[in-house]
Amino acid sequence: MTNVIPFPIKAKRLPPSPRQRVFYVGYRYVGPMFCQDVQQLYLKRKGLAEGKRCWAMITYGKYDEADSRTYSIELQECNEDDVPDMLEMFDVGGEVSFAELEDMGWRGSVSYSADLISMFHHCYDGLRFPSFISPLKGNEFCSKVKSQGRSAEAFLSDKQLHAYTFFGRGEEGFVWMNLASYDGHDIKARPVRIKEGLPRAVLDGLYCRRTS
Repeated sequence: MTNVIPFPIKAKRLPPSPRQRVFYVGYRYVGPMFCQDVQQLYLKRKGLAEGKRCWAMITYGKYDEADSRTYSIELQECNEDDVPDMLEMFDVGGEVSFAELEDMGWRGSVSYSADLISMFHHCYDGLRFPSFISPLKGNEFCSKVKSQGRSAEAFLSDKQLHAYTFFGRGEEGFVWMNLASYDGHDIKARPVRIKEGLPRAVLDGLYCRRTS
């Protein structure tokens, strides 16, 4: 007779929260049409109160033009589980993955019980799209796009989220960009089109020049 001794399963331990409490998450345009300003957005981790934590979306600015000082201005506050929704509300949901939120000290819970299927092409299934790009349509996946896939994925495999590249001079009008999955655990290079109006400095910061 064999005695089977059950050992307890070791629970996964999340990394401790960093000492940093304010994190840059992106920008948005504010103001009336044709007179818009760029508002830089930061996510702030607040302290625990009765075992619960709140987060806030903040920006830095002046209360009026005559003011010489810059202040931290809180735009919105929410419970920890609602942080992804707050990011979407400020149009920066595609800028931060769940893995990056965990690195900031976020311990909320969001479950996706169904597979996320793209209506454009199956290669986009389960991927999160930032607001400044759009997917290629199904009929745009020609042989040239398919032939570039393996090389683009290899080139971008060690690059940051939303880093992008293109072949030749980019005459086709699309680029290959790193996109994150909704759970934040995967990053995949996929062909996308960059929307007009994105500041040149942002594009330059994401672009990875091909050497071949």
